Amino acid sequence: MYDYIAIERTYGSGGHKIAEQLAKRLNYRLYDRSVVVETCKRMGLDYDVVSTMDEQNPVKTFFNAPGDNPSMEEKIYNTQVSIIKEAAEQPGCIFVGRGASELLKDKKVLKVFITAGEGYRRGRAKDVEKIEESKIDETMKKFDKKREKFFTTHCPGAKWGSIEYFDLIIDSEHISEEGAVAMLEALAKA
Repeated sequence: MYDYIAIERTYGSGGHKIAEQLAKRLNYRLYDRSVVVETCKRMGLDYDVVSTMDEQNPVKTFFNAPGDNPSMEEKIYNTQVSIIKEAAEQPGCIFVGRGASELLKDKKVLKVFITAGEGYRRGRAKDVEKIEESKIDETMKKFDKKREKFFTTHCPGAKWGSIEYFDLIIDSEHISEEGAVAMLEALAKA
């Protein structure tokens, strides 16, 4: 049985929705946007400030020694690391993004990557995320690039979306949300 599930996802693939349904089925705690909310509480910042810097690589200036005047991105990242590690003190968690698979590498964690074809993702961006059609491609590229860079920075030697790193890669265009949830539930309980 997997006590922890870490999900990385491409924009528009439905990774959050799958994680949400899986958490309900397994009675696991879900950590996705709630990590941002908790970061806001701990740091006394507005949601918009933290969400803009969420899953951003901490900026370290060339001239600063480690720990000297950390950037806001670095402070947010360190707070999120603390939240994830504290949450993982009790089994039964699903983490979406934020490099959780690497942070929990010493635990029994199922590492999942959820993706889909561009056409499917564009459709979800328009219909589910309510992104203007003229901004869909730009939004997908922006989020995917940000997530990939964050992942590769915090998971050294791992390639975003690679079968060498992830235990399971799901194409949500060809496997329904319900099918993905059922498959992950079975794996989590195996």
